[in-house]
Amino acid sequence: MYNALLQKLNSTARLAVWAGGAMMFFAAFMVTIDVLCRKLLGISLAGSDEISGYLFAISTAFAFPFALLQKANVRIDVAYLQCPRRIRALLDLLGIALLTVFALVVTWRAILMVGVTWENNSHSITPLHTPLIIPQSLWLLGWILFCFTLLFVFYGMISAFLRGRLDELQALGGATSMEEEIMEETSGLIDPSNFDRKEN
Repeated sequence: MYNALLQKLNSTARLAVWAGGAMMFFAAFMVTIDVLCRKLLGISLAGSDEISGYLFAISTAFAFPFALLQKANVRIDVAYLQCPRRIRALLDLLGIALLTVFALVVTWRAILMVGVTWENNSHSITPLHTPLIIPQSLWLLGWILFCFTLLFVFYGMISAFLRGRLDELQALGGATSMEEEIMEETSGLIDPSNFDRKEN
């Protein structure tokens, strides 16, 4: 049951990061067109910098769940790797717990901010006069998905720890070992030994 839900969460996070990537491509395209218009035509596309700022914030929030599930976040593991396995598991739990608390606090404050924006019908003080509820709501959606992913992963890690399944715990939220990083980085490379066999 848990693994099936984890797969669905992975799919959702992947869709979110693809959407975020599309936003970044659109922002880059828009800024490029704006620069060319300024250089060649002497005109500017109003609001390109404002919209690209919104898209950057939203796409970043959308990428958090995927980064967590793929363990792409930076971990300082010099001392961590020297610890016994059970201590490493406890440190993994502590790290995810602290990250969850941080994300919940940020998300709660974001909810309050979006509530004030909605009540006041706030708009940006720019020529676009953008209704701020739109970018803020999408940004908040990314944080909510991140919090849900954190809580889901944290539950799975606690369950694995109580059952003594430290491999499952490490796979869910543990730091990636050097060997795993090397395997991941070289997984798409061609084995040089194949060339030797062909030459012989």
